[in-house]
Amino acid sequence: MATNKILRETGTQLLFADHATDFGAAPATAANSFIIGAPTDVQMNVSVIAAAAAWESAKTATLADTGTAWPDYWVLAAAMESTATPADAGKFDFYWNASTSVTAGTGNAGVASGVDSAIVVTASNLRQLTFIGSLIVLAQVINKNSYIGTIDMPYLYGSLIMVNNTSVAMVADADADECFATLTPVYPDIQASA
Repeated sequence: MATNKILRETGTQLLFADHATDFGAAPATAANSFIIGAPTDVQMNVSVIAAAAAWESAKTATLADTGTAWPDYWVLAAAMESTATPADAGKFDFYWNASTSVTAGTGNAGVASGVDSAIVVTASNLRQLTFIGSLIVLAQVINKNSYIGTIDMPYLYGSLIMVNNTSVAMVADADADECFATLTPVYPDIQASA
């Protein structure tokens, strides 16, 4: 009986970091990188975010792979650096603002703006965003996880929102060279019958 194997392959990542000031092509410590190939940069300055505060990335240009078709399944990874050692089991919570428009202020969910900036979130308005997952921290300054969660993208555009639910602030501006997140599209790769 002939069978088809369904394997997986990755596409071009989105790389959320402070490309304007702190972050080069990769984190300062190579061992902290989750970058595959040449990602698409998205501006997100996560430095100096106080405990219990949140930050939103700029809106992505387009998630399209070909024409107006885009991958639906994406995997989130991240590395974050704090000003001091956070309490064990705190977390960085990640949400997605799914948008129907490439324009920053148009078609956003909840209180999202589509702009790289601080965002005021509450328990009630977070319900209007799509929860992806949490980076649970250890009692160490740099925390990282290659698999925080997955998201099915409903539209071509959006922005990433991070809530700092740890006990300490993020590292200072100009020092956030370890802070980044990646969203990696994962495609089914259907093999020919064997």
